[in-house]
Amino acid sequence: MWTWIDQRTGANQLLHQSLDEPIPGGARFAYVFGSALIFIFVSQIVSGLCLALYYVPAPVIAHVSVAYIVKEVAAGSFLRSLHSYGSGAMVVVLLLHFVQTLLYGSYKGKREFLWMSGCTLSLLVLGMAFTGYLLPWDQKAYFAGSVGTDLVGQVPIIGERLRLLLRGGATMGALTISRFYVLHAFIIPALIFLFVAIHIALFRRSGAAGPTNEDPVRPQLPTEMFYPKQVLIDMAFVLVVMGILGMLAHFIPVTVGPVADPTDSRYLPRPEWYFVPMFQWLKYWEGWRTVIGIVVIPGVIIGLVFLLPLMDRGLERRPWRRPIPVGGVFVVLIGVLWLGMTSHLADSRDPNIAAQLARQNQQADVYFHAAFRPFPASSASEGAAPAPLDPGAAQGKAIFDSHGCSGCHGASGGGAVGPALTHISSQHPPAQLAALLTAPTAKMKAAGMVALTLNAAEMNGLVSYLTSLGGTAVASVATTPASPASTPVPATANPVATAGPSKAGPGSSAGDATAANGKGIFDSHGCGGCHGKSGGGGVGPALTHIASQYPPAQLTALLKAPTAKMKAAGMVALTLSAADMKALVSFVSNLGGTSAAAPAKPPASGASSRAPATTTTGATAGSTKAPQAPAAPAAGAAKSAQPPSPPQAESARAGGARASASPSALAGAAVFKAEGCPSCHGAGGIGTGTAPALTTLGKSMTAAALTSVLQHLTDKMRAGGMPPVKATGTDLEALVAYLESLGSPAPVPPAATTPSPGTPSSTAAPVASRQGAQTASQPAMNELESRGKVVFTAHRCAECHGSDGAGGSAAAPALAGAGARLAPALVTAMLQHPTGRMQRGGMPPISLSDDELKALAAYIGYISGSKGNPQGR
Repeated sequence: MWTWIDQRTGANQLLHQSLDEPIPGGARFAYVFGSALIFIFVSQIVSGLCLALYYVPAPVIAHVSVAYIVKEVAAGSFLRSLHSYGSGAMVVVLLLHFVQTLLYGSYKGKREFLWMSGCTLSLLVLGMAFTGYLLPWDQKAYFAGSVGTDLVGQVPIIGERLRLLLRGGATMGALTISRFYVLHAFIIPALIFLFVAIHIALFRRSGAAGPTNEDPVRPQLPTEMFYPKQVLIDMAFVLVVMGILGMLAHFIPVTVGPVADPTDSRYLPRPEWYFVPMFQWLKYWEGWRTVIGIVVIPGVIIGLVFLLPLMDRGLERRPWRRPIPVGGVFVVLIGVLWLGMTSHLADSRDPNIAAQLARQNQQADVYFHAAFRPFPASSASEGAAPAPLDPGAAQGKAIFDSHGCSGCHGASGGGAVGPALTHISSQHPPAQLAALLTAPTAKMKAAGMVALTLNAAEMNGLVSYLTSLGGTAVASVATTPASPASTPVPATANPVATAGPSKAGPGSSAGDATAANGKGIFDSHGCGGCHGKSGGGGVGPALTHIASQYPPAQLTALLKAPTAKMKAAGMVALTLSAADMKALVSFVSNLGGTSAAAPAKPPASGASSRAPATTTTGATAGSTKAPQAPAAPAAGAAKSAQPPSPPQAESARAGGARASASPSALAGAAVFKAEGCPSCHGAGGIGTGTAPALTTLGKSMTAAALTSVLQHLTDKMRAGGMPPVKATGTDLEALVAYLESLGSPAPVPPAATTPSPGTPSSTAAPVASRQGAQTASQPAMNELESRGKVVFTAHRCAECHGSDGAGGSAAAPALAGAGARLAPALVTAMLQHPTGRMQRGGMPPISLSDDELKALAAYIGYISGSKGNPQGR
């Protein structure tokens, strides 16, 4: 076969020309860097092509596509980290190759063009690193790219034209990222391929220079062929380099921060480590002297390096006999190292800079570990339009935006680097708030708050806007009159006390204020990104029963010093003041109810769903609804007055458990949460990228076998990170019952329910379960459609299209209630090949197996054919 191929391609001759290269003095480890550079470059090409399959070079969409890669795509974070670390590895190996060539004098003996082509390749590698740095379009990339393009503008005569050419305009925008993408993915790689070919051709023509005692023009030492010894040495070094890069990409993944915000005037840009010396160098040059520091001196140094073979023309190659060229290069390298160390020391010694950089890193880390969202959360995406502001508050919002307050406190004051302002009115009256804005406290100044110099009208407008951000003052909740829409129950109804009251006791305004402050800290530190908006669970475990597992002192210790398992899942240590930590612990402790090991007994049927206005402060998680037939709340009732969903609805939402689940299974759902199972297996055991789905266990394993597996984990489960199950006895039995109930479609409940005794008959209405009941005109879901609903939920389609595809958002339309059933073939085609309108709306690429895609298309077809509100199914 090989002879047949060789006769038609000349493969034998090509291999001999490639591998039979004579090396004077024999194979050496000193010659490995050139081969390593080629292999790393090939790795960059392969990983870059994989990333380009998902990347979209447009602002916001670029950031969303990178977030999708690292959070949703299989091995996406590993590939991006490998690509990022590979760029740094190319710089390191390139520097080693440069130093080895310099010390060996390998540029001598008619090798001038070989040296110059290598210098050109070095500049192209740095250009690849710079252009690729902007593409994620997060905060770090945007501001580093802005600084870099500003430096280009400092070049005399043509600088401004070059900056306009790179940016595509006066400011960074869509044309900037498009041009950087073209440079990074097409132009610079093409030039690198060209100069690599030139470099190798010149090298083969001139031959290897050999050791330092060899004559560079007429070699005298005995030679050894490149194959096999040098090939094996090169491959061993390449395997070590790629192994190191793989371990870094796996164990220390590269993060992606929040989307670029050009209005954030407080952000401190810092480049990658190989550009830090240049960043520090620029600090020493101001005004007209900037041209000297940015253009003249670096230009002279680069020119001298290029012309080194023409200046050092002697045949002497031993480095100690060439002190001027070797010494000059090492002086430059030592200066570069000193500049980099000086920059890091300057940042660490300035407390304000160090604190800001720490906040930026924490913000990026929180975003990286948060659940993927196609678009930033907005009022439109939540399905509710913002209430119109009065003229004073509208003027205050304009001041809030123009002064860059959102850079720290987030859009609409929801919190980001700085604390959330949504409950500022409950902590400070208007007069005190105006005083704080005029003269911030020492703590506020240390966090970066600056004094505002506004006239009286502007200050009143800003205070009015800040006051409008939050709800009712926390301190006055107990005295707030009942909502007119709420219908009180008879005087004989017994109020339900909180399951986990704070130390201040139920109804205490002090306890409520502490918990409210904790809620602000919870939001401002991005805890909801992992643990859910209200601690209900997400990427991280649910916190709704944390009080039953850890007392306040132990919970405080865990927040300050997380365990190794918590750190591995992305938890970072919190550095808060004693008051802030106490408030956060109070809020988290009040999230859940009773211990998972002893779930609360369902209240007796007939209790009212509303409490008198004088006791609403003390009533929380314990609902007085009858679990058999929950009554609908009055249409105008305030959201805070509605009791929470009963356990059946919660378990059904979690993953399709039977609506008529046994009490043992309901208790098992609490044990499932308390064990932290949703953090790996997903809500309701639907499965995640970390652990498999549990929805088929009831069909594939008996209760006895399931109990045995939970008590004695298999090697495969341990290797996957499964911790031992702590539940025993009745708790373990309940957990097994819950796992057996997963994945079964909910039966159709009665079409109507009996009104609660405390509810007026005029407000009673037939209520169907939101999770499983169907209207008379809509048939029940079949097995394929039920599996499609699980896929719909697992891939977070509801975040854009609304729950069950009913709500829709600013980013995507509703899918349900059209009355005309969409054909599965049409749905499949649109999911695989989104239209231009879908892509402009931010529709991410769909990566599903054939079975999952078929099930999802069937479910979308099912909900699209529903009449009216699909929530009434």
